[in-house]
Amino acid sequence: MIRRGAVPILVAVLILCSLYPSPSVCQKQYKRPIVLSRSSNWSSLLTQPSAFVSKVRTRLRKQSEGYTSSPACDSYVGPGYLEYIRNSKLEICRPGSASKKWRQGESLSCTTPQNCGSAVECYTAPFVRTGNASKASISLCHSTNLVLDSCGFLSGRRKGTLAKKFPLPAPGSVKLACQLTVTNATQLAQEEPQLHWLDSIHHDVWWANATRDDAAVRNACAPGSPRLVTTPTLFVMRDRHANYAHELEVVSMVFSFLAALEPQDVAKRGIQVVITDMAPPTGFLETWARISHPHRLRILAREPFPPGTCFRSAYHVYTFAAGIGYNTNPDTVSCESPVTTGLSHWLRQLYDEADPGARWQTASTTAATAAAAAGPAAAAAGVRGLKQPTGGIVMKNVVWLSRRNLEMVRLLLNASAGWKSMRMVRNEDAVVTGLVAAVQEWNAESCLLRRFDRVVQSEYERSLKDVNPVHAATQDTAGDQQEQADQQQTQHHRGSAKSRQSSNRSSSTKSASIPRRGLLGRPLAAAAWGPGGRRATLGSTRSASTAGSGSSHGGGEVDIGKEYAVDGDYSGDDEGGETEAEEDVQDMGADGDDDTDDGGEANLTTEAAEGAGNGTNTTKPSYMIANNIISLARLWALETDGCRRTNVLFKFVDGDFNDMPYHGQLHTIFRTGVLVGVHGAGLTHGFFMPPGQSAVLQLLGESFSKVAANNVFRNMAAGLGNYYEDVLYSGVDVDVEKLKEAVKRAMDAVARTTMEAQMRRSGALRLVLVDQSHFSVVAPSPEQCPAASP
Repeated sequence: MIRRGAVPILVAVLILCSLYPSPSVCQKQYKRPIVLSRSSNWSSLLTQPSAFVSKVRTRLRKQSEGYTSSPACDSYVGPGYLEYIRNSKLEICRPGSASKKWRQGESLSCTTPQNCGSAVECYTAPFVRTGNASKASISLCHSTNLVLDSCGFLSGRRKGTLAKKFPLPAPGSVKLACQLTVTNATQLAQEEPQLHWLDSIHHDVWWANATRDDAAVRNACAPGSPRLVTTPTLFVMRDRHANYAHELEVVSMVFSFLAALEPQDVAKRGIQVVITDMAPPTGFLETWARISHPHRLRILAREPFPPGTCFRSAYHVYTFAAGIGYNTNPDTVSCESPVTTGLSHWLRQLYDEADPGARWQTASTTAATAAAAAGPAAAAAGVRGLKQPTGGIVMKNVVWLSRRNLEMVRLLLNASAGWKSMRMVRNEDAVVTGLVAAVQEWNAESCLLRRFDRVVQSEYERSLKDVNPVHAATQDTAGDQQEQADQQQTQHHRGSAKSRQSSNRSSSTKSASIPRRGLLGRPLAAAAWGPGGRRATLGSTRSASTAGSGSSHGGGEVDIGKEYAVDGDYSGDDEGGETEAEEDVQDMGADGDDDTDDGGEANLTTEAAEGAGNGTNTTKPSYMIANNIISLARLWALETDGCRRTNVLFKFVDGDFNDMPYHGQLHTIFRTGVLVGVHGAGLTHGFFMPPGQSAVLQLLGESFSKVAANNVFRNMAAGLGNYYEDVLYSGVDVDVEKLKEAVKRAMDAVARTTMEAQMRRSGALRLVLVDQSHFSVVAPSPEQCPAASP
């Protein structure tokens, strides 16, 4: 509860934040972190997929380079895609009789016999058929007052390896109180190409044997009926149940249709997912269960509903239909998509992953931080304020998606044929060795690691002369010697910096609320390399298909319709910016972290904090802001040997996920920057990687480099604004040197976009140490303990 006297202050702060959107400004003026309205907390929007699309569209428009969409992009992956769905409605079962025709908008609540009917309306999306593909047009149907006999629905058996998983319902197991207008679906689909979706196994399952039974519908669907289900229901029939790519395809279709139609019942009450096929369960059911939350995922073959159950509102998604999650369209491989990116944010939020582009702290992100630093039990207990021991260093995975074990078993069973059998990589051990080397070589060029190497070497040489007990009084260390060298190196420009610092201090007092971002100009301009480096900018530009289309999402927005832009007009100098940063540290405590958490942290002055570690050297290096904070801008200014100026480092992960739970796979993927693999379902994990801050490398052998399905992952990466490359090779051995160079380019791109996102979110890049000697005391907030407040 906020005290009465604090209300005007809070109002003033909110107005200030609307003018100057720096998180440090807003949080510094009011100690408790400002938890924004539901529009900044994506978890509250999970039942409204359209909100995710709207938020992404806002960000794309706020990019410095703007956002334009070609007609093809708009029609197949943009706003036009959703508009097409909204306008495609076809009623295939209309309620009413000859004496009373049902009118659109009339209630079908079954409160009286006159308003107790059924309705079925179907929707399609733009569809590009490739070759002789047998996929149905992308479709979803919505039924009202459908009565289902689960046991009869699952009683029949179809023949064929791929068809046997689909139910063959007995006549009458699906009942409706309306007249089906489509009687010969196959013939109609052949006569009218736009109705191709009618020639589908899903249409056959649900509507071919459906019967009209007004009395049964009236009895089961009347208010108060024990057989009435009022929760919106999503019936899912999986087609390629063991293929995560096609599972995600179905999820993408659900997202797209709900985003287009914006059903109010789903927005208000959520939706229960019911798996209606007869295939065995797979790990991907974890995602379906999260979509269904808070309603329990139900597998119809394991838990049939009671006979004659009425579903007031049910959605039937048609699978294996080339949705945006499995887009083979060659005309969209360079399209950044608000729909595809919205899907990615939605998927990540289902797993409580924080928005990588957000600039504001929310309740969900503090909980996610607690879970990441400690675990889910700590997050559930309400623990907040957890920090990593070395904050500021960003570790990203480079994941190699191994297919060796899977393809080996398929080969032994003669289950691989044609081009699919050529996805086996014979020199996989050499590939792994090369990837490890590429990561190590890239990291070795980091200014941070090079300085570490120099200090370690000097410390070793010093130890040969002076060997001190661990707890003895300290002498000058190699780090001190390195600092002395740094001071001598920068002495010539520190005099002028002092005069600038003096003037900036006076100006910063007058404009303390203005975001000071001048010190960011140098690391962004220098980007990857120091003055003596080989390259002018960090990383290569994106491939032709994605160049300039995702390097920046802009800042996070406060609500769907409005977003605060980054102040790009300020051109202050480094010292001025750091002077203000030091004042911020004095105000916020020894940890120098602007993101205080509920409960507050008692202030610890810099002077007191510097005495925390007994026996430490009291000389403060030029790049230190407090005793535990390092300004990377100042640190990099000392480097002249052409190292890479980045706080992003990578580690290699051998991603043979065959024995890993699906949730465990995603836990790795959420922290992945570069995903590498031969064309296959595993690359679909790219949808869960941070949009606009990731890279995908698809290895393509000459025998399958022209397959249309390769466009799936090109479209995925481009749609999310991520870096993408085809890595071509001939024969059955991957060209390791070519792969290494591609991985390094991908790491360059990921490091650059990750740093840009950090700067938009937090301003200056810093490293923060939190250990037994460097911390802030935790104390109750003034709101919690008013009497104890000073």
